[in-house]
Amino acid sequence: MIKKFAEKLECDIPERLRPFVIAGIHGATHEKVKVTFPILPNGFPVLIHVYGDLPWLHVKKNSSVAPSRLNLAGQIYGTIPKMEIDGYFGQIGFLLHPTAPYYLFHLKGASFLNKWESLESTNLFNANKTLKVLAECESNIDRVPVLLKLLETLETNRLSALPWLDLTIDEIYKNNGSVAISELAEKANLSLRHYGRTFKEIIGVPPKYFCKVVQLNSIFEIINTTEAKGLLALALEYGYYDQSHFISDFKKLIGDSPEKFLMSEDAFVKSFLGRKGA
Repeated sequence: MIKKFAEKLECDIPERLRPFVIAGIHGATHEKVKVTFPILPNGFPVLIHVYGDLPWLHVKKNSSVAPSRLNLAGQIYGTIPKMEIDGYFGQIGFLLHPTAPYYLFHLKGASFLNKWESLESTNLFNANKTLKVLAECESNIDRVPVLLKLLETLETNRLSALPWLDLTIDEIYKNNGSVAISELAEKANLSLRHYGRTFKEIIGVPPKYFCKVVQLNSIFEIINTTEAKGLLALALEYGYYDQSHFISDFKKLIGDSPEKFLMSEDAFVKSFLGRKGA
């Protein structure tokens, strides 16, 4: 059984990459396993290098093996994908800022929602060369500078900043997701309709949904890093006005009630949730 899907990887993020990289992550099995577990929304796309046996991804009625050993995982919306591991599994990579796929990889979030995008398909760099270097690394830690170098190369060709988008994401994080969409649209100086449509196209999910993800994951941050208070007390502290509202949102995003999820065999995936924004 997997105790943790991904743990924080201590590494120095170059200053020029800090606007785009939230944290390094690493997870691995030390023996063969056969397990299927949900991939829950945490609001962050992920740069993933997979070593060992490639996992299978199940999204609704469609199943496919991971497209590459070097992938960009998109936002989750409208479903709860599942990952199946049958054998040895390891991954190392980075949680990315929600705008990173657009700025660094020139990809709009709506184009790879609920799936992994092979980096070979982006045509932004020589992915085969990078994969060869990763395969030759003697240890996991040796792979970190290879991936950082890749991101630094992409940063030199980044797309121009969209100030309204950067501002709105900062506002969402600053308020732990508890902010009115109308207020965000006004600060972006866009009509509510145009704001919602453009945000969804670039980030991959509607702004209201993204706010809910950030709000719930702010609660997971406390659960994972401190002696947590009761769930209801945390929910009230992070912007929910009553218990039923909190439970309703939790079920929509996680697929079960808070109590049932935290008591379930899949509760280990909460270690992948709750990372703070940039």
